[in-house]
Amino acid sequence: MARLNYLPDLRFLPENLSSVSAATALNDGISVGTFLKNITLDHITDQDQRKQVARNLLPHAQILKSISNNKKFASHKLVVVEGLYKADPEEKITENDTNPNYLATTGRSVVYELRRNKKMDVDKTFELIRYIKIYLDFFDKIILDYDTNQEDTLNAQIIIQTPEIPINYDINFKGKSETQFNNTVLASGQLVEVTESPISKVEFPADVPDEVEGYFTLGDFHARLLRSYGGAPWQSYAQDSRLARNNEIFKNLQKIKKESNVVISTGYNDAITTTDEPFDIARAVAKIVGTAANKKHVVTYLLPPITNQGNVDRQKAIRATILSELSQQSTRFGHKVRIIDLNRSEYQLGLDGKSLTPDSYIAISNVLI
Repeated sequence: MARLNYLPDLRFLPENLSSVSAATALNDGISVGTFLKNITLDHITDQDQRKQVARNLLPHAQILKSISNNKKFASHKLVVVEGLYKADPEEKITENDTNPNYLATTGRSVVYELRRNKKMDVDKTFELIRYIKIYLDFFDKIILDYDTNQEDTLNAQIIIQTPEIPINYDINFKGKSETQFNNTVLASGQLVEVTESPISKVEFPADVPDEVEGYFTLGDFHARLLRSYGGAPWQSYAQDSRLARNNEIFKNLQKIKKESNVVISTGYNDAITTTDEPFDIARAVAKIVGTAANKKHVVTYLLPPITNQGNVDRQKAIRATILSELSQQSTRFGHKVRIIDLNRSEYQLGLDGKSLTPDSYIAISNVLI
């Protein structure tokens, strides 16, 4: 039987309201609009559904209010960076509690950043999330999410997931915790502080061109995870946020001895995070693949999967353009380039909705070694 362990502020219950809008108050100084980022409520036309969204956001609003009143964090501001999620018309969202996008469609998953003078404070974020876990424990799951950008700078966000709040507010919160680093679970059931990027630099037995040989991955997070789950003998020059137009990939290619096995994964970040034209992305990918082939590497290209993280039509167009460009330039490569389509049915997307499952990367590694 569920126990009552959450007492909402009775001033802000949405049940007796005739309608819910962005201006609807959820706490002092906090409204539904606080959780709307570049969207409105227009896609939710049913008022009962809007009231459910408001109920689900009440714990989040209470956490925000509690932090703003806490002297320990008086110089900081907890900011909503990803709030209510509006799916694209063609997007299909898996409806289960492990899908953060699904939770976010009804206000059950919110991503926060702790900022001081408008800049993220990574060190203070760890102190804050421990405080929330101990004193503001009305959540199903709280995630300390670390990642690195292209400059290897460490970032930290707090993801808070809550259950659907019933109209009688009789609810049991699970209170789980997790630490992630670059979309990979670092610790389950505990919060672990990361003070520097543990994989920001890759060291090899030699850094002179044509002296390093073996099995290598280059490009983005798919390449990094192939090395992580594939294990030995893989080595990796990959970085999660890397784009196809990043010249660092070419510098890394020059370090690898000819006839080595090279797996390249790039193009996905370009599709999701840039507005580059599909042809420009495809041409950049083909230039990387061609450079590797011309160095007599044994080249495998990982064609990005279609995910629900961005515009599906754009992803399809970029995939098709990459395939076309690689096909047109194949005669220049001197030997065949192997393409592994990560969208094939035998490979499954992981919980983050963009990387594959560990078993999928292991399967790809077994094919290539």
